[in-house]
Amino acid sequence: MKSKFSLTILLFLLSFQASAGIILYCSHPELCRMINQLSNSQTESLVSISGDPHEYEPSTMEIKKLISAPVLITGPSELNPWIKKINFQRSKISNLKTVSILFDQKDYHLYPGSNGEALSHFWLYPKVYCLLKNKLEVDLKKLGYALKKNSPCDSSKPEEQLRSILTKIKKPIILTHDALLPLFLNMTNNQSHTIVAIKGSGHHEEANPESIKKMYNALDAPQVIWIQETGINIPQNIINKIRANDIVIKIDTANSKENEPFSVISELTQKLTPFAENRP
Repeated sequence: MKSKFSLTILLFLLSFQASAGIILYCSHPELCRMINQLSNSQTESLVSISGDPHEYEPSTMEIKKLISAPVLITGPSELNPWIKKINFQRSKISNLKTVSILFDQKDYHLYPGSNGEALSHFWLYPKVYCLLKNKLEVDLKKLGYALKKNSPCDSSKPEEQLRSILTKIKKPIILTHDALLPLFLNMTNNQSHTIVAIKGSGHHEEANPESIKKMYNALDAPQVIWIQETGINIPQNIINKIRANDIVIKIDTANSKENEPFSVISELTQKLTPFAENRP
């Protein structure tokens, strides 16, 4: 009995030692917010990203910090293509710990027709968020970090609320870029509803002739809904296509609120609600 008690104390001390005084560094602010959902460990994002993370390149100073951080949490490589080189350099240094939360091929099936670039905006995809959060929880346990008592991650409520609104919107929707496109298409079950994205989510990907053509087709309607994402750069000649009677919804899709992992989706649902119509 005494040895069992001693073992329990030892495990507790090891767990406490792993968590106390050690900063968990992140390659994206949303990863730090996810860690804060799971653990009381101190976190710090080593990059400052606004707008589309696929257009971001770390500075020389940030690269040095990313390579030398004692414990680094990284997300899907599709989110930060440059992280592969960082992780490779870190693998050469024996005393560094790296936790990479990656996609498996089957994870793309959570939102059929999607790709890793779009889904890597995991805070915009409730089911993906819960999936990666579960993976991160397992890895933090393996490293001996003390975790909070968390209720199961539930993606159903934010998705149902958004689905309920999107299926009642009859006007075409034009998105700044396709980070939200697979989500919107799956929420409407790929109905004949017109939802288009101007830019892709690939690294430094710009608008292409196909996406521009789809935008013009959407503009055949007398009124469309534009969802303009803060920090996503769109050419002025496209911005000029917004008509006086069109509806413009502005939203920051790059950052969720602390302790509110689905806040972007909730805000978007709220802003779309006034334009929902009862379908016959």
